[in-house]
Amino acid sequence: MGKPYINNAVIGNGSMLGCITETGELIRLYWPEIDYPQHIEKMLAGFFRFNDHPCTVWFSEGGHEITQRYVEKTNILETTAVLQKLNLSVTQTDFCLPDSPVMIRRYYVKNTGNNSIHLGIGLASHVISSEFDMGCSMFDFYLDALVHYRHDCCWSITSDIEVKEFQIGNNPFGAVWERRLNGIDSIGMSPDGALLWDMGILQPGAETGLTLHMTFSTSLNELKKTALDIKQMSFDELYDITERYWHNFFSGFNNTFTGNERIDRIYERSLMLFKLMSDRKSGGILASPEIDEGFTQCGRYAYCWCRDAAFITRAFDEAGLYRETERFYEWARGVQDIEGFWHQRYYIRGSVAPSWGIQIDETGTILFGILNHYNYVNDIDFLKRMWPAVEKAADFLVRFIDAETGLPCPSFDLWEERMGEHTYSTAAVIAGLRAALETGRKLGVSGDKTEKWLKAAESMTEALERELVDKTTGLFLRSVRTKLNPWGAEPSSNTVRITVNSKGYSRDVTLADNRMDISLLGPSVPFGIFGYDHPVVEKTAKKIEDVLYCVKAGGIYRYEDDSYAGGNPWIVSTLWLALYHIEAGNVNKACEYFKWSVNCATQLDLLPEQADRNDGKACWVIPLTWSHAMYVLVLKRLEEKAGKHIFDNI
Repeated sequence: MGKPYINNAVIGNGSMLGCITETGELIRLYWPEIDYPQHIEKMLAGFFRFNDHPCTVWFSEGGHEITQRYVEKTNILETTAVLQKLNLSVTQTDFCLPDSPVMIRRYYVKNTGNNSIHLGIGLASHVISSEFDMGCSMFDFYLDALVHYRHDCCWSITSDIEVKEFQIGNNPFGAVWERRLNGIDSIGMSPDGALLWDMGILQPGAETGLTLHMTFSTSLNELKKTALDIKQMSFDELYDITERYWHNFFSGFNNTFTGNERIDRIYERSLMLFKLMSDRKSGGILASPEIDEGFTQCGRYAYCWCRDAAFITRAFDEAGLYRETERFYEWARGVQDIEGFWHQRYYIRGSVAPSWGIQIDETGTILFGILNHYNYVNDIDFLKRMWPAVEKAADFLVRFIDAETGLPCPSFDLWEERMGEHTYSTAAVIAGLRAALETGRKLGVSGDKTEKWLKAAESMTEALERELVDKTTGLFLRSVRTKLNPWGAEPSSNTVRITVNSKGYSRDVTLADNRMDISLLGPSVPFGIFGYDHPVVEKTAKKIEDVLYCVKAGGIYRYEDDSYAGGNPWIVSTLWLALYHIEAGNVNKACEYFKWSVNCATQLDLLPEQADRNDGKACWVIPLTWSHAMYVLVLKRLEEKAGKHIFDNI
């Protein structure tokens, strides 16, 4: 079954992650890691009147009038639907318990009509299944629950009201639709099943409720123990535990309260999202909950990129989430390749994810980020733990240099699209080598090795100005020796053939790519290779703004002629330019871009990857952790530079 590309809301606890549509449908649910495995194929809840209305009305389908909100300062989601056919108002409350592998779903039902109703509620559930990992189902009479299970996971759907009917397999969605379940078989090799509850007579204006507990375990016996414990607790108890956890979450952090309600809400939502996207067990950081399991529109998102993480951990530190930053770098230390580099992207548990080549910027960025974190916490023991990884990575960066250009050897750019020798990647490597050198100094390490890093950084800085600045325009080039057409001959006559690996394979590449790209700010922001008043930096920043500004909707495109997902301005690129303007002293201009990002947030205060080029509304990948990180970084810098009054008119 195809799934929507948009996750309108997310809930979780660091080991469980749920994705919910704008109509309240749970379309993805991950456990025990926040990226794997995903358990939900389809789940629908329906409401009906016994012996009256001819069929079931699905809560999340049917074009109902629907509103959705997070309970303030929590990751508790409420979705309210008006089921006009039944004269019912139904509020669905979703959350994950903070310290248990349990998702809670509560239905609060009110009869808004003038007649009494004999109310029934049905639930049909279909789990992910394949011939290699078959999903099966049973009705467990001990738990009074539907239980799904496969290879190394089982989970139950229990309730606080006794189940009236159940069904395993045989089109349970159709059975709920027809309001009649056949429970003659209580176990089967079927990935789906259904439950039905008799809620009794509901008088006009009266209210009732049903609480569901989705409990996970790797053992059926442990599942039963946990599920029984949860069943003994009231919904109010479970709700209070979760609400208290999120309220306490904010204590002790570097909270920013600008006085602007919308800005503050997005900031708070960002911090809570950071907690959900940081895996509790491993420390890996998820770029975004998955949106495209089938690779139909993109290369998928539910991975950890070191590129994103360098910005995200900086935002963690700005907000005071120091432990989450440290856990990420411990994760990075553990997944580093034995040669010294980091792969393009990883699964949260640390294994290499589907990739198409090294992005050398990520290795430099990790070293840069390690030192950045130290500068926030001044913990020398942290640097000592990181030192073996730093040393190994810096040595690799020194080996990974093109002898002809003095730049890092060809690798993929930060957008994962073009192989070449890139300005952004070069700046990241220089920053990484400088950070490794400084880390060594703080640890009292010196000698030939660190001297070699220093010389490599200095030489590469010279190469950056020599090879990656267009002598005619005085602008940074995006890349040299770059493959603009990965599938065939280059679209330019200005090419050269280069050897691409030690086995002697070669390919034609374009000598220079002069397209404007937001990443050309990299030598100044964030890496500080050159000052903000450096003539090439200044000139390039102005050109970026002139060329990449979206006239119709505002915001900044990633690069010229970007066609990905339709070609829209990005939150990341817009706030990247805002960071540059802050450092360059153009605070008002930065504030304009920050305001644009605020306006792009969804009704639930989540930031997308992209905003539509025509109307500026969130349109692709919701939420993107990197977008929220940039929001926090710009907010903090604006407050430091201009004070809270700068937000008065946003």
